[in-house]
Amino acid sequence: MTKRPKPKLRTPENAARICTLLAEGHTLRQAAQQLGCDHSAILHWVRQDEEAGGIFCHQYTRAREAGCLLWADELVEISDANYVGPDGRVDNAAVQQARLRSDNRKWLLARMLPRQFGDRVTQAIETEDGSGPITLIRLIPVDPRPRPEADAEVASGGEAIVTPLRALPSR
Repeated sequence: MTKRPKPKLRTPENAARICTLLAEGHTLRQAAQQLGCDHSAILHWVRQDEEAGGIFCHQYTRAREAGCLLWADELVEISDANYVGPDGRVDNAAVQQARLRSDNRKWLLARMLPRQFGDRVTQAIETEDGSGPITLIRLIPVDPRPRPEADAEVASGGEAIVTPLRALPSR
């Protein structure tokens, strides 16, 4: 019995086919199955191409991003679908299946494209004069004792001096 030689995976045609399938929303396993190889062979190709500075790694990454954006579009379709059965009542099994499908897609999107779909909340603090974000906050020591002369200055129309709050008595 003679072994048939494996078809060569690393061709420009296969690279284009892989990227097209991924951009259409197929999983890596589905793309590998259509090419007749294992998904680990494609991942190995991507890693080696990245180390060599090739373009397939960049194309692969862009195709994965495009596929993820397609999954985001599918979320809208899933949520807008009509889940009423033939009897005119809501099909609870279909609703639960849709919830599972949408939750899985949301989870994947949050991990694969965290900048666009992640749950991280950031906050920027701007300066009063609008010159840009504050990049350094310096803590300075403050006299812990209240200063009665500060209250007198404010009462006489002088500049307010901020003093720290006194500690509240414990109960």
